[in-house]
Amino acid sequence: MTFKRPPPRPAKQWTADELPTPRAAVLYAPISNLTREQFERMYPGKPELKTPDRKSTAIRESARGEECTVRIVGACTHDDAMTIWSHAPFKSADKGGSIKSLDLCGAYCCTACDAVIDGQRPMPPGASRTSVMNDWFHGHMRSLVKLRQKGLA
Repeated sequence: MTFKRPPPRPAKQWTADELPTPRAAVLYAPISNLTREQFERMYPGKPELKTPDRKSTAIRESARGEECTVRIVGACTHDDAMTIWSHAPFKSADKGGSIKSLDLCGAYCCTACDAVIDGQRPMPPGASRTSVMNDWFHGHMRSLVKLRQKGLA
């Protein structure tokens, strides 16, 4: 039994109003900078762009001088000067590719704990990925309470 290849499809004939965006411009431009028409042309069937109000400078800046709320045992430095706003490492938090998650989906975290969460440092002795993510979620809840107290959430 032999199989025949189907005949090649003819090349797409573009009209002037439906010309595609050059590939280089798409690869090196953030999706949020695209117009709705460009996005719909590039990604047919996709519901919509990522959340437009994803960045909050006030939330990021509020991390200065805060204590680490994640507190991974064996990794945390407990140094208030090293606290940053750690973004959630999950797609469910609207993270994707090189795009950080929403600023609301984060936690006050020292740089040592953040490095463990991001995989830049090894897990502390006796810790597992599950226990580290559990610490992160508890820190996220503590951080949301603090943000609410500051009037930022």
